[in-house]
Amino acid sequence: MKRRLLTTVREDPQPRTYCSDFAIYTMVTTTAVLSYVNALNGDFVHDDIPAIVTNGDVVGTNSLRQLFLDDYWGMPMADANSHKSYRPLTTLSFR
Repeated sequence: MKRRLLTTVREDPQPRTYCSDFAIYTMVTTTAVLSYVNALNGDFVHDDIPAIVTNGDVVGTNSLRQLFLDDYWGMPMADANSHKSYRPLTTLSFR
């Protein structure tokens, strides 16, 4: 039995329109902003107070070097009461 060769089919891709891409990105960004804009005037609650409001690493009373030596809650990592949660980039973004 002989095999037939299949012919190659070339599909012409649809031309991309940058206008439609821009419209989609604009709609997604607008939806995200409108979803969270009401939270900008909110208060800190629960664990936000010790992690952000009273944390010396976040408010800037401690040095930048100290930020990398403390845990997420602003306690020295060597302290027995430390939570041992080391997140310096998160703390730096809060600062």
